[in-house]
Amino acid sequence: MNKAGTQKIETQRLILRRFKIEDAEDMYNNWASDPEVTRYLTWPVHSSLEVTRSLLEDWAAHYTDGGYFNWVMEYKETGKAIGNISVVKLNENTEAADMGYCMSRACWGQGLMPEALKAVMTYLFDVVGLNRIAACHDVNNPKSGRVMDKAGMKQEGVLRAAGKNNLGICDEVWHAAIRADRDTLSELVIELQDMEWPFEFTDHDRLIARAICFDDDGFFYFVRAERDDDFGKATLIETSGGGVEAGEDLQSAIRRELKEELGAEVDDVRKIGVVSDYYNLIHRHNLNNYFLCKIKAFGDRNLTQDEIEDFHLSTLKMTYEEAIREYEKRRETRIGRLIANRELPVLLRAKEMMERKDY
Repeated sequence: MNKAGTQKIETQRLILRRFKIEDAEDMYNNWASDPEVTRYLTWPVHSSLEVTRSLLEDWAAHYTDGGYFNWVMEYKETGKAIGNISVVKLNENTEAADMGYCMSRACWGQGLMPEALKAVMTYLFDVVGLNRIAACHDVNNPKSGRVMDKAGMKQEGVLRAAGKNNLGICDEVWHAAIRADRDTLSELVIELQDMEWPFEFTDHDRLIARAICFDDDGFFYFVRAERDDDFGKATLIETSGGGVEAGEDLQSAIRRELKEELGAEVDDVRKIGVVSDYYNLIHRHNLNNYFLCKIKAFGDRNLTQDEIEDFHLSTLKMTYEEAIREYEKRRETRIGRLIANRELPVLLRAKEMMERKDY
């Protein structure tokens, strides 16, 4: 599981983002004080704006936890906060999450809740790497079940007298989606933020080609770097790759990078997708184009002086499970967390493609 935390997600009509204390007034006025919104929920209406503000202060303190997922729904048309969607229960052992959501009564019936839930499910599957996402509703509230169905969940069954909400003990209708429900593997398109350093401005983009490399025995190849610079002192694992040079296309760039950093020649080059992320410390926006590459031969590497003297670049040969553990281990540093958030979703997708022989 990739503990990427609550990242901003954008849909056609919504911005899903972290709560701010300033959202208290919208939250209180638009849904938290409305008994119709909370009728089938497990928490009572807020008695005052101060109750809402105190709750948001508590929520804000949890955002440093990469396993905390709690979004406010901001309606683009008005800029107002109109609802909340979150993971209410996370099981890391089974890589599963139970969802909860609520929204302003004025926005009901417009398809906004399925739009938000579907986007969050995509994030939890593709970025966080969950295998199961579920939600339940009171048997007397079928409209909530239609939201789940529209987002791609399937009804699994009814648990009699299994829940309790503001109306008392109730039968719960459970809906869920699992990773295997998705028949096709489209190219990844992921947008990530830098939650480690404050955003000031971006003054340049960098087009990058990177690769998940594997051999006939199913081993993966990465680079290990030792750095001590503005980002801090860190030992890192990272996919091989780098900036696309003038006049290069992406496939030419990745073949060159693999030859230079790994000494590798590859047969198959299949696009995995694009991950957009930021290094706020150096005001840079990265456009990382990832490929799945099968190695056919190794030769000499051709490293730059910076890669040799400053980063002490070396090659890592690992199983999938070893690579996951190494990325998680490197989360001890801020730059390590940024890299893990970016690369773990791609590694998971690469594994899926290999299992389906989709390369």
